Amino acid sequence: MGVPGRTDDHLWSQRHLSHYVEGDLRPRARRRLDRHARGCVECGRGIRAMRALVYAVHGLGGLAGVRAPETIFDRVRSGGPGGTPPYSRAR
Repeated sequence: MGVPGRTDDHLWSQRHLSHYVEGDLRPRARRRLDRHARGCVECGRGIRAMRALVYAVHGLGGLAGVRAPETIFDRVRSGGPGGTPPYSRAR
């Protein structure tokens, strides 16, 4: 995967998938992700999923004027009424 001797390509690629799909990466970074994704099934799948998500969101154009409540991110981080963030709960 990625450039020989480079072990961080997968993690780096995962963190930059949305930037890649939206065309926000500089050419060098785009080539890096391209190179990695050619040999990584998981990142290739991630790119396809991100493209599908972006396509679906663009289809919600009629909702452009809808705004989330200002406190939404604080509520998500706190886990809502219980105060425990959902990602820290035991499964």
